[in-house]
Amino acid sequence: MKTVIVQHEVKNFAEWKKIFDADQPNLAKVGVQLKGLYKSDTNANEVTMIFEIPDEPGLFDKVMSDPQRQAAMKNGGVVSAPAISILNKV
Repeated sequence: MKTVIVQHEVKNFAEWKKIFDADQPNLAKVGVQLKGLYKSDTNANEVTMIFEIPDEPGLFDKVMSDPQRQAAMKNGGVVSAPAISILNKV
C-alpha cells in the first residue's frame, strides 16, 4: 500500500464535501481508502485528504484523470490545482 496526500482549495467546503462523500464508493471500488480529511486551521476551504492506495503503478494518476472525477471536482468548486504527494512506507 502507498499513502497519498492531496491538498487543494475549494469555494465552499460544505458544498464540496457533499460531492466528495458521494464519490467515496467509486474510490473504494478501485481500492482507494480515505484515511483522513482535514481543513486548514487558517482557511476552512483549504482541504487535505489522506488516502491509502494499492501499490499499483499509475493507479492514482488513472483515478485522478477519470473524466467523471474531473467533472465532480469542477462541480464541487475546487479552485486550485491539487498538490499531491505519493509516499512509500519505510
